[in-house]
Amino acid sequence: MNNRLRLTQASLIATLGILLCLITVYVPMLSILSIAIPVPYAIIGTLTDNKYSILSLIVTFLILMFTVNPLYSVSLCIMSIVPGLFIGSAIRNNKEDNFNKFEPIYIGTIVTMICVIVFFFIANIIFKTNILDDFMNTLKESVNVQVAIMENAGIILKEGFKASDIVDYINNMLPTMLFLQGIIVSFIVYALEIFVLKRIKMINLGLPKFTDFYLPGNAVTVSFTLYILVLFMDLIKVNLHTDLIMLNLQLVFNFMFMLQGISVSIHYFKKWIRSGSLKMIFISVLILSIFGFMGISFVGMLDSIIDFRRVRSYKST
Repeated sequence: MNNRLRLTQASLIATLGILLCLITVYVPMLSILSIAIPVPYAIIGTLTDNKYSILSLIVTFLILMFTVNPLYSVSLCIMSIVPGLFIGSAIRNNKEDNFNKFEPIYIGTIVTMICVIVFFFIANIIFKTNILDDFMNTLKESVNVQVAIMENAGIILKEGFKASDIVDYINNMLPTMLFLQGIIVSFIVYALEIFVLKRIKMINLGLPKFTDFYLPGNAVTVSFTLYILVLFMDLIKVNLHTDLIMLNLQLVFNFMFMLQGISVSIHYFKKWIRSGSLKMIFISVLILSIFGFMGISFVGMLDSIIDFRRVRSYKST
């Protein structure tokens, strides 16, 4: 594809993206469409190259800065457009039939988390706005209002209950919540992009099958290394809230291993149903019902090491 055609494509798609950004601002009823803002830029990342992706980001930033306001322009470009470009780039660089179709989602999740953190720092340093504190204060006020409503309605709350406990709990769980949000948003953007590209007959890609879900790289080694690193930080008395870091790491990896365990279970259940192995199905259901989600997470962890399904044709070290 020549540069002129790429420039034309990037310009047209970026124009649609900018219109979508403006619509979500000036038409409050359509603000729900903001979740689709990364999609045009993901398409740019897939159909063009890095040069035009960066150019579309800069043009969008400048237009939004003058038509809306600088804070909105920065927040949208960092937290929506940049992850979209990375997801599109991941698809462009991995178009082979045997590539890991979950890789754009992994990349989008990581980039989304990094971009949110970067935006928090930029908003705090440049715009003098502590978004995290504002969010927690709003949450605290909302919880206090709900508690007051329940007390006025005659509902007796548990003895020792404090609204601040809920706020502290949510504050401690923010990294995990951010991770889950990144997964959901990345999957939606990826699915919408695949749908659009199929409709316009540009690229024929399929959505990944859940039964092929596989964590990238050696997830067990990564999780073990992170645990050891956090324990070492705790031993040398580094004041970085290592207990909260450990809690969020455990929640994230348990969730991911659970997803892989469910994927493995569905894969084998389908296989046994086709072959009529009712005995294996009964034994597996019995074992999983005894151990619950912990057992499913353990199955997912074992699959990361052994690769029961032999789906890892795209070995990634």
